[in-house]
Amino acid sequence: MSRQRRSLILLVLMSSLFDLSASINAQGQDQTLYLISGAPLTRFTESFPVFLYELSGSELSEVKTLAEQVDAVLFVRPYHRHGLVLVGSEPVNGSLRLTVTDINAVEKQVIHEVELCDTCTVAFSHLLEMPDNQLVYAFVISELVQSTAELHVLGVLLENGAQFAFELSDLKRAVSFGSPGGNVDGGDELRSIYSVGEDAVFGYAQQLPLDWTLPEELALKREDTILQLVNNRELRAITALPLITSDGGGRTTLYVQDKRAQDWSSVTVNGNLLRVRGFGEWIVAEEAYRESEPGNVSYDSLPGIFLDAEARFAYSQMNQTGRLYLHNAVSNIHIEYMTGNPDSEVLLIDDKDIYIRVGDELVKGLIERDQIVDQRVMLKSSEVLNFHWLLLPRN
Repeated sequence: MSRQRRSLILLVLMSSLFDLSASINAQGQDQTLYLISGAPLTRFTESFPVFLYELSGSELSEVKTLAEQVDAVLFVRPYHRHGLVLVGSEPVNGSLRLTVTDINAVEKQVIHEVELCDTCTVAFSHLLEMPDNQLVYAFVISELVQSTAELHVLGVLLENGAQFAFELSDLKRAVSFGSPGGNVDGGDELRSIYSVGEDAVFGYAQQLPLDWTLPEELALKREDTILQLVNNRELRAITALPLITSDGGGRTTLYVQDKRAQDWSSVTVNGNLLRVRGFGEWIVAEEAYRESEPGNVSYDSLPGIFLDAEARFAYSQMNQTGRLYLHNAVSNIHIEYMTGNPDSEVLLIDDKDIYIRVGDELVKGLIERDQIVDQRVMLKSSEVLNFHWLLLPRN
């Protein structure tokens, strides 16, 4: 083989390796994810808009406005397994707006109008996973009948928008992702759970069975209230009131059920304010404190302008340290991680990948046993300060 031919072959091989390397690097940088900014401060008087952003590589772009400030957002709830973002508005003139966005088909966003009676208010709401795999967004309505509040359930089928009456007992199918962080209200915990022996029931008067049993430590008297903070296909996370203990500042014990093995584990975290989220097998808690419940306050904000971190902390009368707790229901692995910034929250855990907002930085890391490693900043921007939810497109 001639020297010229050998050189040509070597050049082709080097070119191929260079192209392969470029392809691998591009693949690593071109991951697309969706981020949601918003701040439904349900305890207060102001409303804020909700925006959907796309991050592709290092390019951040605004995709869609999910709600305007005048829409008076009641909740923002992402459902990672289904790739859905649900935004609910405060009822106006007896009508409530539910906006459904599929991040795999953003252009097909659907808005459902839910009509309420004149004497009705929304007590709470949940996504229900029905046995036939249908997804129902259920509004629990409190209707005043002869000076007595009666509860009933109005459900919206997400596939076609049809509205039907459901049973209160269907709340056992409620999916809960927990509370967003960053001093933002809007958790979807299921409240008013009590124990009859070891059996969990919903509602003190009706005693609707939830078809699961409590851990031995929580087989309490009926007057002791239990909160279901997270409920997905992998785990259930609950705790009991009261949260504040006498040891100065408070500690909270979370009980976590591995649904596959039907085993319970527990983890005790610092803080008396529940900031708990669930992602697959993982629950995540923030160390957060509040001495008393805040009252309604007024804030002079311009339309479309979010509160900065300092204002959010003062607004919610809430203290955070930047310490995050991660607990795996299946492996029982427990991680404590200090971000160094009080304004921090886990936005998503996807298999071993973890996405954390640390101030104005979006950080991606890798969970290896009881450590978070290979951390890198994906994005640093003022917009990141208001990102409280993150979803990945489904394959």
